[in-house]
Amino acid sequence: MNRTTKLLGVISIIVCSWFYMSDGYDSYPFYGDSMGYYMYLPTTFIYHSHKALDWLPEDKHFDYSIHNYLRSLREGGEWSAKGFLVNKYTYGVAAMELPFFVIAHIYEKLTGGEANGYSASYRYMLKTSSIVYGILGILLLYRVLTSFFDKDTATRTVLVLLMGTNLFWFVFFQAGMAHVPLFFLYTLLLYLTIRLHKQPTMMRFVLTGLCAGLITIIRPVDILCLLIPLLYQVYSKESFRAKLAFIKTNVKGVLSGCFAFILPLLPQILYWKMLTGSYVYYSYGEESFHWLLPKILEGIFSFSNGWLIYSPVMVFSLIGIFLYRLQKPVIWIVLTLLPMYVYIIYCWHTPTYINGLGSRPMIHMYPLLAIPLGAFIKYFSKKGVAPKLVVSLFFFFFIALNISYSIQSSRGVLVSEESNAAYNLRMLFRLRPRYEDLVTYDVPHCQPDYGQLKKVATLVCNDYEHMEFSHCETDTSGRGKYVYHMAADEEYHPGTIKVLYSKERFRDATWLKCSGYFLCTKQYQYYKHLLTLGIQRNEETICWNGLKIDNKIGLGGVYDSRKNYSLNHMLLNSWGYVYYFVKIPDNIHDGDKITLDVWNIGKQDLYIDNLCLELYRDKE
Repeated sequence: MNRTTKLLGVISIIVCSWFYMSDGYDSYPFYGDSMGYYMYLPTTFIYHSHKALDWLPEDKHFDYSIHNYLRSLREGGEWSAKGFLVNKYTYGVAAMELPFFVIAHIYEKLTGGEANGYSASYRYMLKTSSIVYGILGILLLYRVLTSFFDKDTATRTVLVLLMGTNLFWFVFFQAGMAHVPLFFLYTLLLYLTIRLHKQPTMMRFVLTGLCAGLITIIRPVDILCLLIPLLYQVYSKESFRAKLAFIKTNVKGVLSGCFAFILPLLPQILYWKMLTGSYVYYSYGEESFHWLLPKILEGIFSFSNGWLIYSPVMVFSLIGIFLYRLQKPVIWIVLTLLPMYVYIIYCWHTPTYINGLGSRPMIHMYPLLAIPLGAFIKYFSKKGVAPKLVVSLFFFFFIALNISYSIQSSRGVLVSEESNAAYNLRMLFRLRPRYEDLVTYDVPHCQPDYGQLKKVATLVCNDYEHMEFSHCETDTSGRGKYVYHMAADEEYHPGTIKVLYSKERFRDATWLKCSGYFLCTKQYQYYKHLLTLGIQRNEETICWNGLKIDNKIGLGGVYDSRKNYSLNHMLLNSWGYVYYFVKIPDNIHDGDKITLDVWNIGKQDLYIDNLCLELYRDKE
């Protein structure tokens, strides 16, 4: 291994350690999918309450988020015909986390801690599990790659995969999800498959079957992993015949592997039978696959969690597939499994998969895609100085971009499933958004330069001074007599501003300015109040924009470089000016209806004053 490769390894270790200690160490894993996977462990080994999944003893101390999650289960969880609340997640991830849970539980017992399954010891061991499985997966993948390439190529490939993809995020920040254990298990399956074909033994058949069974019970659609041992070393007619002969020669081993595959499925089958009366049960309710409507382009290229947008370095892996001579034993696995897998995961009803800094199910394919990635790296390592330099610069840029995205996400200035191209470009390698950046995040187009605009007219401005609305209250801010109190039970503002477009009235205006003064009394994590502007022609919507109000209050368009604003910035019980511009569409016609509204999507109290719709044009 040459000095450059060793240096890259040292730098990678330093960067990973720094990111985890500065950002990942305090991340909280007990929420959402992570919580659903994990709760099998305390439910089974501490509370023995599988038939009362939402129950916890009152004499234990739990974080509010734990009770909040259980409350959400009671209200929106999947209830069986037998009247039991069913964990919609399978137990496989919990099985992988079990050793770390045991260590935390023993520590709590020995030190006189809570030993409640959810205290700090359990959280840190859960995060440790992601790091351990991530590192083991990388080390094992290195062993796999040395079957195809030299040590330098293998080392650089695993470093690129770790540092340049969303695997980095899940290993060091968003712990407890299924993707890192699956990355490890897919790598292990590849490793066992290679070893099995070199020297078939009964133990290797059994371990291969167990590994595939664990993968399947963690995520049932990943039963496709069976194609790895089935298609390994199949790349021609002769190799296909050799594979059939291999199976015939090792029938007992194959049958033992099949039996071992079934073993990890049995606990889940018994759990379903106990709570639902059926051995096989679909626990995701109305969440399902739309098999005839795959959204592959959205899943791969969308700035809302698109795979290659947030892990662009994997473009080189896709190119590397064409270098099939360097990867003959796995080429038909790649050409068969990868398209099938991509089709299936993007048939899911939410193809962006909600969170995870890019399309997270693709992480399961990284052990397989590492081989064409290694082929690409190997191919260019033999080229001249100029090609190597250009490719290396791309690699470094994509790795830096991934790390930058990870830091932005950990510090609350990027939520990849909600982002857009304009915001990502504005925030490239930046950690502190300005007011205009926050607007661009909500309204997916850049805002105009305020200094280059000229006001044309005020269309409507509601100042609530004439007590036209029943919820008006005395204004204590000094702007006037009254403000409007939008109560929690009001979804839409009754004072919606409606204007019909006419070319005569709008004249040479090119921008609509939507603005108002607002005051929030309570922070709500998921749903913010929206200042919406829509343009309709009959029943057809020409355009619609919604600006989050809550996180703009207190900024007033003023940027302070000393403050770390985030997408969840909040200033409660204080008035703030919120505004944004919308470009007037070129295809707007006389009579089109323009509507400015406030949408109380989170059902929280909001105070409003001076809700205005104005016209602006670009200065000449």
